[in-house]
Order: sequence, then C-alpha cells, then structure tokens
Amino acid sequence: MHNFKKIVLLMLMLLAFEQVLGFALEPITFQHYLELELEQKTEENKQPDMVFIGNSRVSTTFIPSIFTENMEEVNCAFNAGTGSQGIAGTYYYLKDILAQYDLKYVVVGLDYQTVLKEDRVLKRDLVVLERVKSPLIKAEFMLDVFAPSEYIYFLKSYQYRNNVYDIPVNLKQKLSKEYRQGIYTGGGMVYEDLGFTRETEVFGTGAGIYISQTWEEENIDWDKMAYLDRIVELCKKEGLRLFLVSTPLTISTVYGTQGYNECDYFFKKYAQEKGIIYDNLNLLKGREHFLPDAKMSSMEHVGADGADIISQYYCEVLQKHLHDEEVSSYFYSSVDEMKNSMEDIAACALHTEKIDQEGNRKIVGELLHKEGTQAEYQFEFEKDGKVIILQEYSEKNECMLSKDIIAFPMTLRIKCRSLDDESEKMYEVNIDKTMWE
Repeated sequence: MHNFKKIVLLMLMLLAFEQVLGFALEPITFQHYLELELEQKTEENKQPDMVFIGNSRVSTTFIPSIFTENMEEVNCAFNAGTGSQGIAGTYYYLKDILAQYDLKYVVVGLDYQTVLKEDRVLKRDLVVLERVKSPLIKAEFMLDVFAPSEYIYFLKSYQYRNNVYDIPVNLKQKLSKEYRQGIYTGGGMVYEDLGFTRETEVFGTGAGIYISQTWEEENIDWDKMAYLDRIVELCKKEGLRLFLVSTPLTISTVYGTQGYNECDYFFKKYAQEKGIIYDNLNLLKGREHFLPDAKMSSMEHVGADGADIISQYYCEVLQKHLHDEEVSSYFYSSVDEMKNSMEDIAACALHTEKIDQEGNRKIVGELLHKEGTQAEYQFEFEKDGKVIILQEYSEKNECMLSKDIIAFPMTLRIKCRSLDDESEKMYEVNIDKTMWE
C-alpha cells in the first residue's frame, strides 16, 4: 500500500511537471482566444447556433459577426477553422462541438485538396486534438487517426521540445495582462472575431501565376471521402442544416489548374446525391473585380478586406438558401463559363534566366489567357524610383537584362495587354543580391 501511494504521488508529480513544461514550451495559439470568447458568449446567454469549420482557408475567410448581424436565423456564429485541418479532424472536432452546443447550421470548407491522397501531416491533427474537449471523443480520435508511434506527441513537452529557447518569450506573453484578457497583440495573421483570423498582408503587384497539382478522380483518397460521409450523416442525425463551401483561391489557380473544373463538378454531384448544398466561392460572378488576386494574401488565403467582402457575399447566399431561393445569379455554372466571361488576360508573371558567365540575364514573361488571345509584353526596370523601359509593348515574351544596369536592390516589372479587349495585367518582383545566388 505504501509503494502504491509512492507510485501515485510520482505520477501526479510527473503530470504536474508535464503541464508546467508544456505550458512554457507551447507557443501561443488562437485556441486560447476563441475559448475565452465562447465563454463570454455563454455568460451573455448567447449560445452558438452556427459554426464554420475546416482548414485555414475557412478561418481566414468567414467573419462570424457578419453572419450573426445579418441573418435573423443566426443568434451566434463562430469559426472553428485550424491550420491545414484534415477532413478526419473536421469530423471529430465537429462531433465535439455538437456535444457542447445546440447548433442549427454547419458550414464545412472543402477544396480541391481536401480528399486527395497526400503525405501524412501530423501537426494538423495534433492542433485539432488539442481543441477537442470530450475525453471520449478525444480517445476515439486518437485511436482512429494516430499511429501508435505518434502517441509520444501527445506530450507537449515532447511535441514542442525544440522550443526551449522560446520559453522566456512564451512565458512573457502568456503571463501578460492582454493574454489573460483575450486581447491578441501579434501581427501577420491576426486573431479578430470568434475564431476568424485576418491575413493583413496581400500580394498587391506581386500577384502572379499560381498553378496547383492536377486534380484527378483517380487520386481521391476514399478513406477521406468516408469521413465526409460521416460528417453528412452526423449532421443529418442531429437535425442540422449542412452547407459545403469552397473558399477563394487565387483566380490564376482556378484558371490554370488542370482538373479544377472536374473537381467542382465532383463536389456538386456529391452534394446533389446527399441532398445538401455546395457553393464554390471561386465561381462568384465578377470576382476578378471585387476580389482580384492582388487582394489575396497567398494562393489560398484572402487578405486585407477580402474576408469582409466574401463574408458579405456568402451571407447573402446562405440567406437565400435558408429561404429556398435561387442563387444561380451569384455564380458561374462552371470554370469554363467563368473563363469565357473574364477579360482575355487572367494573370501574368516573370522569371529570369542566366545566359552567360558575364552576368547578363534574360527576363521571360509568363501569361494565363484565353485561347487565341493576341498578347503584348512590356518589360521595365526600376531602381531608386527611376523607371527604365527595357522593352516597349511587343509580342516578344523575352527581354535582355544587361549586367550593366543590374544594381541591387531593384524591381523588375512586366505589363501584359490583350490587343482584342485591351485588358492589361501587371506583375513585379523585387530583386536583391541573394535571389540569384
């Protein structure tokens, strides 16, 4: 009996040590701020009845307050998006959320990679595991998704073992008044509103051409599709209204990625078979004007005020769905229809290539455009505010960059225009001396 007490005491001491060390090692996460806000809503008797859930494309796109303020049917919405969240994590996280709140509406983010085969990403499931509160659901998630060799990562002291030198900074932030009050003070991706995180930076004139992996049905991971089926069944069982949605990618990604049209058709067909609604926000009409690639923060995240714009549009769409009204006026029916309605030139970019040992290079222009478009290219060099036109508008997509004018840092710029509809796109890149090393 005496030895048993010693063992129990030792276990408690180890557990306490793990908690303290884990707290010191783990960097600040957005989970802390979301939980504080949800606790505050509970105190105000505002129980959540709508959730947006999925990966970081969801967390950076949908602003809960816009839906709460503009939809009579919604009392309180929150965003449960996490970085790189996989569909298995979405299922278990949603299951845990439903154990806590009496929801009415669930919005699940889907994209062209959601159900494709890929290498294991352990971190994304660990992030979701940390958010799951129910011990039973957490255990189910562990046994179903994690391999025994990964169990060691359940210890934060091991998972964040490489953060030893960050302990002073972590503790200073976590012990601060702002952190305890739920006031986020970081930069870059900024926590704002019930799980919504805003990307503050945008591509601007650095918006170029972003092509993703080809989408092919033979690359579908049917185990992932099974989790999507389970999400549909779970919502049906709980009497919830489920909506599937694809958040914005860059226009150039949708335009240039082979198979994206087939991907859109695949999800539309799936939703129709399941009797649920799927909206692809990449096919919003006029999107090239109100959310051009210049407003994107990365290939897959809206930036600056892009989330406000998309949230307003999607809020209107959801309202119409709830009232069984048509939304076809908001969307193109396919990627092909979108392409046909757009200007001739969708996006442009440039890269440079070394052509000799003396340091001379050439600039090569790249273009995404409609078939048969007659395009012209203009190349420019800028240094200290002075612009030199290296090649005036011409059909030549290559231009000489002489070593005699190269001076770091500098800006290279390409302008492309269509001779048919006079549309023009521009792309520029800042070059420093390390870029070509």
